Amino acid sequence: MNKVLTVDFDDTLAATVFTAWDGTSLSPILRVINFVKSKIDEGYEVHIVTFRNHSNKQEVLNFCKGHGIKIKSVVCTEGKTKTEFIKKLNSSLHIDDHVETCTLLTMAGIEVLLVDHGQDENNTTARFFNKI
Repeated sequence: MNKVLTVDFDDTLAATVFTAWDGTSLSPILRVINFVKSKIDEGYEVHIVTFRNHSNKQEVLNFCKGHGIKIKSVVCTEGKTKTEFIKKLNSSLHIDDHVETCTLLTMAGIEVLLVDHGQDENNTTARFFNKI
């Protein structure tokens, strides 16, 4: 059986940067990208699971390709809870910046890593998760 890693996109692999000149762009979150690449080297299959709509899928694919992240698929939940999607992929580890998603996945028996953006300040539940 394959080892499966699922990863959120926004504020996990990429941060949206707003500029006055050209609107928005995506900036890589290198500590997460490097961790994901190390898991790929260990033999993990990687799937991106994002709240985004299907119309945004190509942007995710382009970002991953541009940063050398070899992924198996992009799953767009269209804003729906990620738990069932991640369970169907048989994920053994999920990386996300969303505390509620991490909580639901932990309750479903899936190991999580929370991308640390200082969520402890606003949500005391964040302190219970291992962080990247």
